Amino acid sequence: MDTSRTSPRSLRTTPAFRLPLLASVALVSSLALGGCTSNSSGPETTSEAPATFKPGPVTEFVPPPAELQKAVACPASTDDLPTNSDMDYPKEPRGSVPEGFVVEKVFICRTADLESATKPGVKQEELQGDFAPLLKALAVPSDRAEGNQAVCNAILEMMPIVWLVNTNGDAVDAALPTTECRQASGKPDTHKAIDALTVANTTIVQGTGK
Repeated sequence: MDTSRTSPRSLRTTPAFRLPLLASVALVSSLALGGCTSNSSGPETTSEAPATFKPGPVTEFVPPPAELQKAVACPASTDDLPTNSDMDYPKEPRGSVPEGFVVEKVFICRTADLESATKPGVKQEELQGDFAPLLKALAVPSDRAEGNQAVCNAILEMMPIVWLVNTNGDAVDAALPTTECRQASGKPDTHKAIDALTVANTTIVQGTGK
């Protein structure tokens, strides 16, 4: 998961993180277990920050607990594929791991191509291994800049969709900790913990078509 940096990335001041509007944005797919962060080099340095611009103070943020679901819902969660352009990430039912939630299974959701299907496919991968590092990483607070004013790299980052299942069969769509630029790669322990797990089973299902 090393990120090559052959040249500095361009800096942009945002109120918000509406990075997808940039024509030169670099798409970063984090859904594959072996490639959670960016491998692309950045554009030439073109600082656009006014000399008088001062980013807002950064505070810690922990989202409300994720809503309990009856089962893992990969198709529905990929309809709302989280990226660092989402001003309201995480949205319900995604959220932090509820207190007392004992994890028995972990799943990763990502899109998959189904040649014979009329709807997009969804790949649901069950992971196995030591879940303790992942739970520890998910418990790390996110960073938030006051008024969403921050100097951010011009990169669109798509975040993994992580589902946790407890011993009762209840499932939660867990939010990943992010930086003030809404980048999960800036909190690398989550990606390291995911990469340390192995795929025990893969199921391909049809998406919702949304």
